[in-house]
Amino acid sequence: MSIFDEFERFMRRWQKFFEEIERQIEEDFKRLSSPGVSGGRPRYYYYGFEITVGPDGKPVVREFGNVRRRSDVEKIEVVDEIDPLTDIVEEDDKIKVVVDMPGVEKDDIKLYISEDGKTLTIDAKGKERRYHKEIKLPAAVDPGKAKATYKNGVLSIELEKTEKKKKGFEIKID
Repeated sequence: MSIFDEFERFMRRWQKFFEEIERQIEEDFKRLSSPGVSGGRPRYYYYGFEITVGPDGKPVVREFGNVRRRSDVEKIEVVDEIDPLTDIVEEDDKIKVVVDMPGVEKDDIKLYISEDGKTLTIDAKGKERRYHKEIKLPAAVDPGKAKATYKNGVLSIELEKTEKKKKGFEIKID
C-alpha cells in the first residue's frame, strides 16, 4: 500500500465524516426551529485535523475539537468538551507543550502531572467552553519544575525532563 492509497482512504473517510456532520447540523436546526422549542442554544461544531508524516514515512492524522467519530457505528457525536489542538516539542532536556484554548480565563485552567511524570492532563471549564486533554509525554518530567503561561487563548507549558539525554563521549582516533 502506497502513501497515496493511504491518503485516498483517509479522504474517503473524511468525506463521509463531513456528510454526517452536515446531516446532524441540519437536524439540529430543524429541531431548534420547530414550534414549541424555545431557549435552546445550538451546539457549536469545532473540528480540525493535522496531517504529518510519521517516523515510518506513513501519514499520521490527528483530529481535534468536539466532534468525535464513533468507531462502533458510522456516526459522529458532538460533545461539550473540546479536545484542543496540541503541539508537543521534545528537546534534549525539556518538553514544550502548546495548546490552543480560546474562550477560557487563566483561572479556569487546571494542569495535572501523573505520579510517574509521564502523563499531563489539562482541564478547563469556562463560561461557554470546556476543554479536556490527556497527553502521554515522550519522557518523564519533574512536576516541581514545570512552568505554564496563558496568553491570547494559547497555553504554553514547559516541562523539565527527569533524566537528561546523555550526549556521550568523544573517542579520539589514533
